[in-house]
Amino acid sequence: MLYSWIISLPMMVCLFWFIFFIVRFFRHKEEPRIRWTILLFYLASTVLYTDHWLYFSDCPSFIGDWSYLIVNLCVYPLYYAYLRALTRTKITYEVSLLLLPAALIALFFPLNTRYGWFTSDSLILCTRVCFAFQVIWVWTRGFLLLHSTQQRLDNIYTDYRSHLLKPTQLLLVLIGITAVVSMLLNILGRERFDGSLLVCIPAVMMSILLFSLGYVAAHTTMPVETVAPQEEGDEAKANLATTAETDELFHAITTALREQQLFTNPHLTIQDLANAVGSNRTYVSACINRRSNFTFSQLVAQYRVEYAKTILLDPQYTSDHEAVTQAMALSGFASDPTFYRVFKDLTGLTPLQFRQQNRQK
Repeated sequence: MLYSWIISLPMMVCLFWFIFFIVRFFRHKEEPRIRWTILLFYLASTVLYTDHWLYFSDCPSFIGDWSYLIVNLCVYPLYYAYLRALTRTKITYEVSLLLLPAALIALFFPLNTRYGWFTSDSLILCTRVCFAFQVIWVWTRGFLLLHSTQQRLDNIYTDYRSHLLKPTQLLLVLIGITAVVSMLLNILGRERFDGSLLVCIPAVMMSILLFSLGYVAAHTTMPVETVAPQEEGDEAKANLATTAETDELFHAITTALREQQLFTNPHLTIQDLANAVGSNRTYVSACINRRSNFTFSQLVAQYRVEYAKTILLDPQYTSDHEAVTQAMALSGFASDPTFYRVFKDLTGLTPLQFRQQNRQK
């Protein structure tokens, strides 16, 4: 009884999230690309682990090895497609190439069954090699994708929306660990675990991972107005600017931030700053990166924290609570958690600690 329940866990987790994302799909909670990719991912996962459950329950699969091989080669590419949709990057030829083995198996397997060109063991070995390649590709490219997206967001916005991707990045670590197990299981073959209690170990591991994936996907959303990446040509042109041009633009940027106090706007974007200095947001972003080694959000955070310090030490605020509240509100931070986290990162102290220590001097 316990064995039957445990081996059904991954299937039940996938089915739960599949139903959950179907409901969200029709409620239009996210953009179409995000809704479609995460829904297709859990559809493929549900089919895959239903097949696993039937196999280890000694029940006939509803399609057989054909369905198992196809969906096994679809799961990781579909999750990568979801990451690209979430980060607002184009779903390029990468996803198509990653899904190509599944398409080839879908066409070739029935023909091979009819004409017997290759043994089934040869086909299964081929799919295992493809699966290992997919896992390595999705894991490494996924990290690079999330890292570049976080940098891009920090170069456009000051509300630290890049932290919305932190759970997804941490989850990729778990995926990497589980991927190694998945590859080993694929190499060994599921028939090695048939009827053994050892199958409970990967079943529980995959259930935890699949539930975590769904939970993070359900709680990770990008604001609708988040812009797509700049064209590579624009970035290349910006990087060709001379030192004199960069210095002149950076002086205009710092002057605008200091004199106009643009940083006090909680929703300040790189476009707002570009408008203030009469330039292009790509040029402004590249200039900040080259001249200060900061991202746009990091540079603005410096101004906000310095301004918050002056408020915290302002004698007109006799109450510590009032001083901290005003420092957060007037310096441009969008939320209390962001204010406390950024302030401590830059000063090593909480706002209250900074106020108490410096007022005593």
